[in-house]
Amino acid sequence: MTTLTRYIFKEMLGPTALGFGFYTSILLMKQFFDLAEMIIKQSLAATTVLQLLMLSLPHLVVLTVPMSLLFGILIAVGRLSSDSEIIAMRALGISTRTIYRPVFLFSFLMFLLNLYLINVVMPQGNRRFTALANEILTSQVEKEIRPRIFYDEFENLMIYVNDLDPRTGQWRGVFVADSRSDDAGAVTPAEINAEAETRRGAAQVGSLGGTSGQRVIVAGTGSLALTKATKQVWMNLGSAETHLFDPRDPERYDRVRNASQRILLPSRFGADMSAGSYARSLREMNLRELIGQARTQRQRDRQTYNLARVEIHKKFAIPFACLVFGVLGLPLGITNRRGGKSSGFSLSIGIILFYYVMINNGEHLAATGKVPPALGMWGANLILLAVGIYLLIRANRDAGAQREGGLLSRIWAAARRPFRRRKPQAADGAPAAAPAAERSILNRLDIDFPNLLDRYVLREFLKILGLVLVSVMALFIIVDYTEIARDVRENSVPFHTLAAYYRFLVFQVLNWTLPISVLVATLVTFGMFSKNNEVTAFKSGGVSLYRIALPIVAVAAVISVFAYFILDFVLPYSNQRVAALKRRIEGKTPIASGNQQKLWLFGKGRYMMNFLSYDPAAKRLNQVQVFEFHPTDFRLTRRVSAQYARWNGSAWEFNNGWMRSFTEDGGWTFSPVTQPLALYYSERPEDFATESRDPEQMTFRQLRRYIETVRRSGYAAEEQAVKLYTKTSWPVISLVMALIALPFAFRIGKRGALYGVGIALVLGILYWMVFAIFTKFGEVGNLPPLLAAWSANILFAIAAVYLFLNVET
Repeated sequence: MTTLTRYIFKEMLGPTALGFGFYTSILLMKQFFDLAEMIIKQSLAATTVLQLLMLSLPHLVVLTVPMSLLFGILIAVGRLSSDSEIIAMRALGISTRTIYRPVFLFSFLMFLLNLYLINVVMPQGNRRFTALANEILTSQVEKEIRPRIFYDEFENLMIYVNDLDPRTGQWRGVFVADSRSDDAGAVTPAEINAEAETRRGAAQVGSLGGTSGQRVIVAGTGSLALTKATKQVWMNLGSAETHLFDPRDPERYDRVRNASQRILLPSRFGADMSAGSYARSLREMNLRELIGQARTQRQRDRQTYNLARVEIHKKFAIPFACLVFGVLGLPLGITNRRGGKSSGFSLSIGIILFYYVMINNGEHLAATGKVPPALGMWGANLILLAVGIYLLIRANRDAGAQREGGLLSRIWAAARRPFRRRKPQAADGAPAAAPAAERSILNRLDIDFPNLLDRYVLREFLKILGLVLVSVMALFIIVDYTEIARDVRENSVPFHTLAAYYRFLVFQVLNWTLPISVLVATLVTFGMFSKNNEVTAFKSGGVSLYRIALPIVAVAAVISVFAYFILDFVLPYSNQRVAALKRRIEGKTPIASGNQQKLWLFGKGRYMMNFLSYDPAAKRLNQVQVFEFHPTDFRLTRRVSAQYARWNGSAWEFNNGWMRSFTEDGGWTFSPVTQPLALYYSERPEDFATESRDPEQMTFRQLRRYIETVRRSGYAAEEQAVKLYTKTSWPVISLVMALIALPFAFRIGKRGALYGVGIALVLGILYWMVFAIFTKFGEVGNLPPLLAAWSANILFAIAAVYLFLNVET
């Protein structure tokens, strides 16, 4: 390997590695919270969590390898071109092929690496990740079910444990509401009553065969057992009493007693684990298995046949993108002489966005049979390869006689030319001075912020901030689209639905990406100032570093205020729309707003209440049920069910329902409720006035009211309380990121902007880990919620102040 080849390799290797770390860490940012939850809340070993993280990487890495390669080529070749090193090489008689050869060789090596990852590592990683994740989730159920807290993580299944034996760890007093059936469309017992007239099908429920029923189980003892061979989780109940009824005929009712009873809990992934094997998707198959799948499904299932062929072509088309990006990135880097590294970054994001949109649309068209799979998966490569070859020929022809400015500079100058305004000129041709009235006003107010230096710093900072923000948001959207592309294809989602989904999702992405964008922009801005000796010039002019940093701190504070308004006033609504549109994209039935109020409430006496929705204007509970228990034994003594219950000022009036009282010897009495029946329960209308929604879909005030209701209802509210205070601490992260970045930015020296990106990567990962750890400690009750939400900000702000005080200002 010649000295020149090693030199160009070295120039590309650093930016490529940096781009790989940046892109991959951005995509893994949300997973830090999940990993911290597994370690802290679920008490998993760190080695197990690390293994899970490593197994989740391959499907991301195969996307970030081509991205990082393009980024590295554009940055490296762009620097060589901007510093006129390529012209110097040609002046020494070095041929164009000699300069290009290292770039193509580097691209070919990355192609081989990605080919191995996508054909060997990724299928194995996907299979092992699915197996390990399902084992972890199912084995942690027992730790998640806590006494006197409703557990409703399983669909159509609610579990309540009254107490726990401290010596044996066995449950004492278990209540299970099981609404599962082949055609069940409800989640709670109350909702079954609401849909009794519309539901059809046959579910064998005790002696009520051929009816669509719902069962409630009350047991004296209980425990969980994991079958290691099949990875199944069973709930073992002792002294169990099962209540079954037909909502279409309330007079039909069964009460069955068993000394012991077993209930199979559903898989957390929704997969059928009865056979002890995992359903393997096409992405978990290697090349040989995909070819076999295509052969067997050619005549049986045309859609599966097309999908298998798409996956076969994808295993070669995505790695081939490394070669395409090598051909395309080289001439773009050469011609972009004045664009700089920021221009190379924006170019890489633009090309990546075009490529992955094209390849996902091609996958959709190929899977539906509208285009051949080969064309669908290779179309983006062919287009970009043709553009790259054309630009490469053009670059060779123009070598040695390049025009002033780079490609982006010429395009930008041409676009701005019609809109430029000529500055007013004085009689001698010099720029006209500011009006006297304006000068006197400024002098009278003694305003020196923002002055000329502030405007210069702000202009550079905002330019880089906008570039990074758009780039990171585009990256998030690319990855999200790759995840939902199959659902879009299978459910024939129209374009306007997809456009609406991303129109609302962009606020969520903006909320996530603002802090990291401020961090990167701060470090890159001052990294460029330091490399160009501008920081030294500022200090030589008598301006301290504190004064130089003032405009960026001010902008970061404004961004934090803006982020709070986004978080508390825009995101609750947009998150609701995103959730509804996501269900539509996934082919699920949209949840009506009323159905988002489902609650189980443990009353102020020995009873439970379940209702479908609450009407605050009418003070009415819809589809309500009450389960009353014995004062000393955990057994059901009375059950009340009604279409609705209205508050009359002193009691709840139950209408259109029935009431059953149960005796200890196994008998019962049935009383239909045909006239309003007043029952005196301790709950008041305000106890039901808060909707049950995700914290991300509520404002600060709504979430605070919801937490109060949840605590009165018997639920744990530590997690919601932490998220409540996170609504105040999260917007401030942008300001903290700017403060912690400044001391490092002034120490960058001659190492430049890329070094700043590397520091931002380390600081960002460190902050997100600290933030995730403290918030998860708060969610399990080990820290006060307010302290858990603000700890990371406080620690990093203190560190920023300490480091800044030790900087030569």
